[in-house]
Amino acid sequence: MSELLNSKRSSGSFRRNLLTNVSMLALLGYLGASQGAALAADDDPPTLWIELGGQFERIDSAHEIFAPPFVGNSPAADRAPMIAAQAPSPFSIGGEGKITFEPGDTNWVLSVAILYGRSGNERHENRQTQVPYVKQYFGANVYPQPGNDIFGDGQTNFKESHAVLDFKAGKDVGLGLFGADGKSVFSAGVRFAQFTSSSNVTLNARPEYKFGAVHSGKTRFFTYGHYVTYGYRTVNHFRRTNGATLQTKRNTHAFGPSISWDASLPVAGNNQDMTFTVDWGVAGAVLFGRQRAQIHHQTTGHYYKSSGARFKYPPLHHVTSSYAHGPYDHVRSRTVTIPNVGGFVGGTLKFVNAKISLGYKADLFFGAVDGGIDTRKSENIGFYGPFTTISIGIGG
Repeated sequence: MSELLNSKRSSGSFRRNLLTNVSMLALLGYLGASQGAALAADDDPPTLWIELGGQFERIDSAHEIFAPPFVGNSPAADRAPMIAAQAPSPFSIGGEGKITFEPGDTNWVLSVAILYGRSGNERHENRQTQVPYVKQYFGANVYPQPGNDIFGDGQTNFKESHAVLDFKAGKDVGLGLFGADGKSVFSAGVRFAQFTSSSNVTLNARPEYKFGAVHSGKTRFFTYGHYVTYGYRTVNHFRRTNGATLQTKRNTHAFGPSISWDASLPVAGNNQDMTFTVDWGVAGAVLFGRQRAQIHHQTTGHYYKSSGARFKYPPLHHVTSSYAHGPYDHVRSRTVTIPNVGGFVGGTLKFVNAKISLGYKADLFFGAVDGGIDTRKSENIGFYGPFTTISIGIGG
């Protein structure tokens, strides 16, 4: 009897121990699973990226050179500064920002980005060409060389700004051939672009200062109660002086559909703590908008002639004349279609919640601005150069 009771007690204790152990294992398993889920959640990538950066851009643009007739009639050496002064700044400093949202458990990528840049410069170019010396005298006095040299002078003030705004929705389809960890995002969206510029140009020149016939001889003056004879030598001279001013304001506003492909391929790192990727992308858009130009310019000229023997009757003969062409005002506005292509290549050092990128990008807009003066002249505009960005990840 006692053995049976002992057997029942042992069987009950075994069942209790078994149930206790199973319960403990289940509890530990649940806690382990919960902890693993929490760790997995901590390892999820951020869903929101905020990116800020800058770009040192070279501006590839053109506009019609302001060259009234007197510029072409100036000697080449004096013409050069009037042309060179009209070159706008070839560089600008651009800033950019971007917000990217990547919803968890999806391959969608939504983004909004803005690029802004501006440039400006003031230039003053001057060149003088000394007129060949011609000796003139009266009696024992030698007349100095005239101080009015041939010259060309150009002063300009240019300002330019541009802004590009993008809204995109894309899908990450992976790189496939390049590995499972690569990204390949095809996007479609809307692009808005704005280009503005202004200029103020002042040109001054003396394209002509030349000498003509030489007059020499003797003349008599009655002085101190008797006549005195003096020898003289003088020369005819001709002088032409010109000036011109130009003021312009140009702007273009356009928007339209855009498409792009952005790819990223890991080449080093563990894809968790730190990874280095090679990035590239291409984009295209067709923009529709309005192109405007306001132009104001005028030209003036003055001609002077001095001829005849200075100390012989009839006396020296002077001729002066002046003219003014303009002012001319042109206001133009036109609907335009602007094809746009661009691309970039670079590298990114990526951490869990941060990224640092370096690279080179380019954007070209065809027929984006009216660069003409008296008539419309369609000109391309492009921006290209190195860039760097820093991104911070939030969420996940």
